[in-house]
Amino acid sequence: MTIIIGAEIRIEPEDMPKIRQFASVMVEKTVTLEKDTCISYAFSEDFNDPGLVRIFEVWESDAALAEHFKTQHMADFQEGMKGIRVKGVTANRYEVGSYGPLQR
Repeated sequence: MTIIIGAEIRIEPEDMPKIRQFASVMVEKTVTLEKDTCISYAFSEDFNDPGLVRIFEVWESDAALAEHFKTQHMADFQEGMKGIRVKGVTANRYEVGSYGPLQR
């Protein structure tokens, strides 16, 4: 079963340059070191809402996601977040039985 994570982190807009630095490392290491189990992984800054970061992740399985939380790059990301003024976080986990291209 595929696992999808959709999250939003609302931070002080002035902290965006700081989060960009370590979030880009997190994305790079996740997609390279976990490429066999991570289908998609992205951090995106909302251009219309300063300070809003959206995270989209697609994992091969629950086990893959659990292993991701044990990685050094996740620990480094958590450490980096200590220097960010977080105003709010929402995160949702979805279990998906199948998916494919959107047909119109």
